[in-house]
Order: sequence, then C-alpha cells, then structure tokens
Amino acid sequence: MNRRSFITALGAVVTQRQLRRWRDEYGEFGLEDPVLGLATPAVTTTRYPYVQNLRSDRISVLWAALESGTGIVEYSSDGINFNGVTARSRTFTAAETGMAKDFVQYQANITGLQPGTDYLYRVSVNGLEVTPGGDMRFRTAGPGPFNFIVLGDSGYASPEQYAIAQKILAEKPALVIHTGDLVYNPGGAPGTNIDLYQRNYFNYYYQTMSSVPFFPTIGNHDYGPTAAPYMAVHALPTENVPPGDRHKYYSFDWSNVHFISLDGHESLERAVTAGGPMLQWLENDLRSTRQFWRIVYLHYPPFAAGPNMNDYHSAFVRDKLVPIFENYGVQIVLTGHEHSYQRSRPIRKSAFVSSDVGTNYISSGGGGAFLYPVYPLPVVAFGQGRADNAFHYLHAEVRETRITFHAIRYDGIEIDTYTVAPRP
Repeated sequence: MNRRSFITALGAVVTQRQLRRWRDEYGEFGLEDPVLGLATPAVTTTRYPYVQNLRSDRISVLWAALESGTGIVEYSSDGINFNGVTARSRTFTAAETGMAKDFVQYQANITGLQPGTDYLYRVSVNGLEVTPGGDMRFRTAGPGPFNFIVLGDSGYASPEQYAIAQKILAEKPALVIHTGDLVYNPGGAPGTNIDLYQRNYFNYYYQTMSSVPFFPTIGNHDYGPTAAPYMAVHALPTENVPPGDRHKYYSFDWSNVHFISLDGHESLERAVTAGGPMLQWLENDLRSTRQFWRIVYLHYPPFAAGPNMNDYHSAFVRDKLVPIFENYGVQIVLTGHEHSYQRSRPIRKSAFVSSDVGTNYISSGGGGAFLYPVYPLPVVAFGQGRADNAFHYLHAEVRETRITFHAIRYDGIEIDTYTVAPRP
C-alpha cells in the first residue's frame, strides 16, 4: 500500500502520535495535510499536566481540558519502551468553579516505579496529545542528598509572586513544600474557587509543577467557606489518614526525611474542642517513623513575631502541638500565616536549647501576598533568631545529618542562612 492509500484508509481515526511517526518517515505534512483534508486535531488544555504525590514508587499526573474522553499517561525510564495508564476523570461545571466553561479534570495514578529514577511521560486525550511540545520528565524519590523549596502565602497574583516562581523554576528542586494560603481573592469577595487556583496558583508554577511535586498544607484562605476546591485540585498521600480528613493532613518520606503536613485550622480546632482524630494520628505517625529527620509543616506558627501573635489558632498550635513535637524529637517546624520571614533558635519548653534537643521554627509566608511588619518577639526576632518582612522563599539542602536553609528574596538576595545539625 502506498503512502496516499495508507493514510486515506485510516482517515479520521489517526492520532497525533501516528501523525508524528508518519512525519518522521515521510516528512512534514503541514498543519492541514492535503491528503487527509483536515487540520491536525488538538486538545484544549485548561490546566497543564502537573505531578502529585511523587514518591519512590508512585506518582499521580493530573491535568484539565475542555474535551471529555479517554485520558492516557505513557511513561518510560529509557525513552524507548513506554507503558500506559488510563486516567479517571471528573467534569466540573462552570457554576461550581467560577470559570467560563465546563472542563474535565483527569488523574492518572502510576505505581511500580523504581526509586531514584528519571522518567519521561506524555499525556493524551482520545489519542490527541495534551502537550505537543514534547515529553515531560520527573524523578522518583531515592536515597541520598536532595534539595527542596519552601514558600507560603503566595497566591495574590503579584509581581513578586511571579519573580519567586521563576526563581523556583531555576532551582530545579526535588519537591516543593507550601505552607498554606495558596490562593487569595484580591477582589475582596469571600471564599475561594477553582478559578482562583487556576489564576493564582497553577498559572504561576505550571512549568515547575510538570516535573516537581508540590506538597501543600491547607491555610485559612484555602478554606474560605469550604476546602473543597483545595482538595479537588490535589492528589496527596492518604495512608493511615481517617477517610473524612484525607488531603487535610498527611505524611510521606523522601530519602531520610519524614515530612508531616498538618491542618492547623479546622482539623486542629476539631481535635481540641470535639475530640477529632488529628492529634492521635500525629502521635501514631511520629511513633512509627524510623527516619532521621522529622519535619512538620502547617500554616499557623506557634511563635509569631507579627500581627498574628495573638491568633487563637497559634495558641492551639503552641499548647497542643508543640508538646507533641518535643516529645517525639521533631527537629524542624515550617509555617506560614505571617507574611514575612521568621526563624527561631532551637526551643524546648519555651527556652533556648542546643539543636540536639530543641525544635527549630521557621515561618515562610512571603511568597507573594502583601507583607506584614515584624515585632520583637524574643524567641524569634532581633538578636535571638531572625526576622525580615521580605518577599522570599526558602532553599533547603538536605544532607545525611545536616539541613541548611537559605532564605532568598524575590530579587535573588540572600537574607539568611541557617543550618540544623543535630547529633546522630
């Protein structure tokens, strides 16, 4: 069969993948091939593919498009032999999202991956490539050193948020920790919706998120009247979390670090006032880990050197969570909520101690929203630790028994360097 007969016979059922193979063999057809008599089809992508829940053996890939159909993620460690996984999908209506049109969100869950391995992946709907620019990449968690990013209180659509997003892209971290308030509504209307997540979250970090997982914690602005939009756009670890609280708090391992994301808002309130399960879950989780590093992150700081120093949520954290952190040897607690950079010295029972026995509290809430002033709270600022009301993010370098944090302003100037090095 000659080229014309072959292509004509397949006609309308050709896929972009087939067209690409034929172009490699026969040459470029052009945007509208004269043999086929139709334009190369396309998928109307409304949210670029992004990776979630990346671990040593698994990953979830999510994306959104206007078209409904069969979503496929193909992946390969050698660029030659690809496996495919079919995505599940859900339609979101314009009425529930605040967006102009209905769209379909796809999620493909891939398991059986190898630790510390680079993979290529590609995404399609009904055989049409979602990302015709080429294959994307991710690397699974593995042993050994790695770097990660911390930022918080970012989603305000400010020039500084964009500048920080570009800095993070250039850093090429293994993962990103977000300390909450992923989105705000600068227009002043209460609550959040998926449209805000698209405009003030995905549109800023999509290039990084295509290969690097974001592991967020939920902030008060992410709740709005409901946390449903936050939970709808994320696929987070769920192991051992009570079904009703999934995506609100969770834990995972990366190399020799055990990360714990806590909900300092509704779940903590419920645990304190109504016997909710998060505190018991936290103790069970910390008791079971064997990792050298134990890092907790949540939105509300227990020691706030700013306008939120009297926030009752911070008091809950200080009274109910800090004793658990100390009892189970949590070395580092990362928070947001204060729109500034704040760092304590190691603390135990409200006193300064050596890093061998103390917990270090670092608040990173300068990711893009308007800044707050900093006040002279003794355990944090002005000679005891460090505080700066600057737009910033943290670059963390993890080595076996040492973690160094670099606080970097949106313009690239480093404002603080701090190393935590407890004895093994």
